[in-house]
Amino acid sequence: MAEVEAAAEEEADVERERQDKGAQPGPGPLTPESALDELRAVQVELEPVNARARRAFSQQREKLERRRKPHLDRRGAIIRGIPGFWANVIANHPQMSALITDQDVRMLSYMINLEVKETKQPIHVCKIMLFFRSNPYFQNNVVTKEYLVNLTEYRPSHSTPVQWHQRYERGPTAAGHQNSSLNFFNWFSDHNFAGSNRIAEILSKDLWRNPLQYYTRTRPPEEGTEISGDSHFSG
Repeated sequence: MAEVEAAAEEEADVERERQDKGAQPGPGPLTPESALDELRAVQVELEPVNARARRAFSQQREKLERRRKPHLDRRGAIIRGIPGFWANVIANHPQMSALITDQDVRMLSYMINLEVKETKQPIHVCKIMLFFRSNPYFQNNVVTKEYLVNLTEYRPSHSTPVQWHQRYERGPTAAGHQNSSLNFFNWFSDHNFAGSNRIAEILSKDLWRNPLQYYTRTRPPEEGTEISGDSHFSG
């Protein structure tokens, strides 16, 4: 109902503006000063129109999100029943595969869900959440990374500290976050790696929307085991 009312209000505004323009004589020659005055007046008239457009867009977005939610919830429940689903999906992505180490894949075999939430007002924020079942690598049930989004880039603003179990914190067997090169779990804790913004874009715009297209195996790996066979990741 709110969307219908907003659309009707917008149409009424357009009709009133059309009638006003028909009743007014055409503008005469303008001096720079009078042109600026007229420009300011038009801008004042434009602001409430912009505000109504933003409200209508926000209402429509909320409506669509409500429609998507039961389908996303059902999809998530099904995926939880497929061991290693997200490990396969991420390792099989043609661009993510170059970043995935053997250890990343073992950790990701415990991943049970991916969620992406975006808010547009007052600023565009993209929140990426990865959910995990209990595992021997870290204590977190969910790790989150947030990005500020503009027309050209994803700019990281916050990430959840990964609470590694002691045996993976230091030394030669340390988890990937201790390495100096970009890999999947380094992506969580460091904002400065070249190309890390691309990971956020892939997760939010590609894997979140349709993960099934990258899940090509008929026999998914057991929980806690390494993906084998014709996997596309590099160690």
